Amino acid sequence: MKERIPQRIDYHRYTEQGVKLDGIMSKTECDKDLPRLNEAIIDNTGDIHYHLAFDTDVLGNRYVTGQVKAQVVLQCQRCMDDFKLDLKCDISIAFVKNEFEQNQAEDSGYDIFWLETKQLFDPRVLIEDELLLALPQIPMHLESEIGLACDVTVQIIGDKSNLTEESHINTDDTMTGDTMNSAEQNDKENPFAILKQLKNK
Repeated sequence: MKERIPQRIDYHRYTEQGVKLDGIMSKTECDKDLPRLNEAIIDNTGDIHYHLAFDTDVLGNRYVTGQVKAQVVLQCQRCMDDFKLDLKCDISIAFVKNEFEQNQAEDSGYDIFWLETKQLFDPRVLIEDELLLALPQIPMHLESEIGLACDVTVQIIGDKSNLTEESHINTDDTMTGDTMNSAEQNDKENPFAILKQLKNK
């Protein structure tokens, strides 16, 4: 049985000892402990799986690598229906407390997790940060799902520049009687219509 994620860890001790955290955050825990993520999504569909490995490198960077997996429910901004999205975050983060450590970590290819003077931190915050960064800026169904799940249809109202998401688009260029009458009326009101008539004679 995998143990619950600790609420506070000493990053200095964890990186010195090469501690590994491998476990699951239940849906109940996620709903309770990840408020920023919950505000950004419709729902999460289940457990969040995480693997975090703490260590130090030859330059003295104190870092954590690993992976976080989750499935969330978002609202598609194309069709406004809900859809499920699998999130997979690869983690490679260095803990820094000053600008020197930041520059060294960035030169080594790590992302940054600022701790300032604190030595204890909540690993759930790190997991939540990574999941938030993995969310798309504009949630939409995947391209492979558009034909099946994201069927947006439109209707021309007035002219083709005014589109509404009401019914199937009609691109038939054949003019109906009402459309022809409208066009003729526009010609009569157009001060250049007389020039058009002279040109056609």
